[in-house]
Amino acid sequence: MVMVVSLPPLKGAAVCEPLQLSMTPLALAAAGLFVVALCDDGVHVFDRTNSREVQHIDYSHDDAYVRLTQRLPAAGDAGGSCICLATSSQVLRLEPIAIEQQVRELLKRKQFDQALDLIHNTQQAAQASDLGDATAIAADAADAAGGRAQWHHIALAQAGLLLLLECEFERGLQLLQDLPPFVWQPCQLFSMFPDIMAGWLPRVPVRSYWGLHGQQLPPLAELVIDTLELRAATATTPRQQRWRQGQQSKLQLQQEHEQSVTYITASKQQMANYNSTASSPDSRQQQHGKSSSSRGSATSFRALPSSYDADPSVVEALVQQGKTAVAAYLSAVRVQPSMSMLDGIDTLLLSLLCDVGDAAAVELLVEGPNAAAAAAAAATLRAAGRWHALALLLMNNRQPQRALDTWKVGQPMVVACTIRFLRLALGVMS
Repeated sequence: MVMVVSLPPLKGAAVCEPLQLSMTPLALAAAGLFVVALCDDGVHVFDRTNSREVQHIDYSHDDAYVRLTQRLPAAGDAGGSCICLATSSQVLRLEPIAIEQQVRELLKRKQFDQALDLIHNTQQAAQASDLGDATAIAADAADAAGGRAQWHHIALAQAGLLLLLECEFERGLQLLQDLPPFVWQPCQLFSMFPDIMAGWLPRVPVRSYWGLHGQQLPPLAELVIDTLELRAATATTPRQQRWRQGQQSKLQLQQEHEQSVTYITASKQQMANYNSTASSPDSRQQQHGKSSSSRGSATSFRALPSSYDADPSVVEALVQQGKTAVAAYLSAVRVQPSMSMLDGIDTLLLSLLCDVGDAAAVELLVEGPNAAAAAAAAATLRAAGRWHALALLLMNNRQPQRALDTWKVGQPMVVACTIRFLRLALGVMS
């Protein structure tokens, strides 16, 4: 069932399309450019100029009057600054907030689906409104040409980085892949692999965006362990809740013990200083400052070590999943123009492909055009035992003799049989 609600047009505007609701609203109010409809499934906010739904807010109530009358009091400010919905026990005040601020708050709360929906809907609406506006189109083109990021670019980059921190690698990298190069560069992932990319890290651009992910991404293994620990600490099963409560009780007892020990030590020291110090005003004033400092130190507690032990198999599985996702991402973006540090990208890609055991992709990379650092690439292939790939790399670098020598080392039986076959063939031909 679809409920159609007609709205009076704004002053000086064309007639609005009716609102499409899936159920009868309990309340309906308008303020400025927005219309709010409260239904049993929450609050729906509509843009009055085009009747499109711009936001859905979860809102539940348990009010006998509302259930009986099937209506809820609502009122909108004539100036368009707010809309109020009221039950017998609470009042919900809705105020227009900038979309950028709403997205930022949703990302802080890790409500990624709602944040991304809001970003994409806003972006599509802006593009639709700009279709016939030559000035807006020219402004967007000028921003792109000048390397100026729009707010939704920043929001998508921030969302992608936060998803990586949640170990949602494929989803986060897909968001980053769709961004223009002046907003995001693949080399910003180098911090996840510091052992491999140490030589490139000082040149990686640091972009904080909204700063919700910190300055840069942590190493991959550390990222995975931190995510697993956070999930365990915020889990809601009864057993995990009891575990958290036990850890909090231990922390509180440890802090109280350290506080009492520090206070007793400080008190003894004060008494000793008092008995051994002259009673002049200056000395008493200096001693008072020392004792105050001692008491103040009692409020600083040592951080207890984490008692969470991550399952090594789970950590390794997530690390491999992250490496596989990053390798697929780098394989897709390395051919795009305007890539910074392509030599580092190809070097990292080769290492990741070796780690995940994708022999076909390794050989395809080294056999074709690539910018991988020759020495680092050769060392990676030797460490992984990829002798055939190393020979292909040397051939691609125009070193046929070294390639043949490498092939002999890596494939001795194949080489011996091949040479014997060639000798036999030459003997027959002669």
